[in-house]
Amino acid sequence: MASGVSKRPGYNGQALSKPTGAFIHPARLLVTWLVLLNGGCGGSPAPLTVHDKPVAHWLQALHDPDARARRKAIEALSNVGAADPAVIPALIEALDDREARVRGAAVLALLKIGPEASEAVPALRRAQRDKDAKVRNYAAKALERIENPSEVN
Repeated sequence: MASGVSKRPGYNGQALSKPTGAFIHPARLLVTWLVLLNGGCGGSPAPLTVHDKPVAHWLQALHDPDARARRKAIEALSNVGAADPAVIPALIEALDDREARVRGAAVLALLKIGPEASEAVPALRRAQRDKDAKVRNYAAKALERIENPSEVN
């Protein structure tokens, strides 16, 4: 042939895929081989992230001296919910924060998580006696959602 390219399948480094007859690029074969060699796609999962930061970052931020940083961490963790087993206990701990706005954010996070936050029920019952009216109100709503999920819209 004048062009130096054969029309035969598998020529010029191209492998033939048996089911479809399509060519597979050698680089794709190499990547597939490396994935399989390193335990496949079922290896250790990537850590959960929120706003491009791992959950561990937000858990640590709950101890920041700045109340705004603690509230931001709570809001981020509310998006993780029960997907990370450390989140709900950390939110329960945040119900004892010295700042009412942080406590309120923690209650709202547990409200958002819903029935999966059932371990927070005793702490939410205590929050119903909080000195801040908003925290008390949010706690009542969170308990309603967690304890009676079918009755809440």
